[in-house]
Amino acid sequence: MLNNCSGTNGGNTEEQPNDSVCHWDPTAILSEPYLAGGLGHGCLVLNRNIKSPSHVVKALWNNASIRCCVDGGTNKWLNFLRTELKNDDDDIQLPDLITGDFDSICRETEEYFTSRGVRRIHTPDQNNTDFTKAVDVLKPMLREKQLRDIIVLHDTSGRFDQIMSNINTLYTRNDEFCNIYLFGSCSLTWLLRPGKHSIVIPTHLVEEQRWCSLLPIGQEATNVTTKGLKWNLTHGKTFFGGLVSTSNTYASTLIEIETNSSLIWSMGVFYFGDD
Repeated sequence: MLNNCSGTNGGNTEEQPNDSVCHWDPTAILSEPYLAGGLGHGCLVLNRNIKSPSHVVKALWNNASIRCCVDGGTNKWLNFLRTELKNDDDDIQLPDLITGDFDSICRETEEYFTSRGVRRIHTPDQNNTDFTKAVDVLKPMLREKQLRDIIVLHDTSGRFDQIMSNINTLYTRNDEFCNIYLFGSCSLTWLLRPGKHSIVIPTHLVEEQRWCSLLPIGQEATNVTTKGLKWNLTHGKTFFGGLVSTSNTYASTLIEIETNSSLIWSMGVFYFGDD
């Protein structure tokens, strides 16, 4: 599994038992057969161009138990089908649903999918983003299937406010029943709750000295200890306006992190000369 916690709370409540360790293995979505949770996962497409390797995107999508395009992300998905997969309709699964307030989806796109039987769920609430509302729609569906991983296809180009909004969704919608992973063209990002964590790093990322980071977004972390990074912290303090661990890299294929506050973990994956 991508995430396996030895405690009873899944590593997603505000505090874990002292002897609980969350084990994360991102190789589950970075290598064949691209089946994130072992038993299945949800897949969301946001309103950003899809720049990850097409064979990886296709595999993660087809292997998903629930597939959802979010408002304008439906346009991006149709464009991906036409440009990257050449409308290989026989070999790519349709979305199970499209959601949002539908202020961004093109009429042609909507008709393309609804005419093929794709369900449309209108989520008009303007107090939450379409991404957040889509997670709320998917959560009970995943729970019914006893699954909890959601892989979000997005990219970090363009709107900085949307990037931060996506991070906010990690904070507000992760819980013991739901792990959300932001999967971009060259990065994989998720939330580490307070407690102990271990992360298995694919050997080639260690050999290539790919980047990784720990970001204290929202509040400072006053007691952070890491092992296996090139630059470790020992009971360190990290906060914006002070020390922030960016552009770090690996000294080991196993990273251990203990933190008293939530941190964003982000790591370089596919190489496009970004570092």
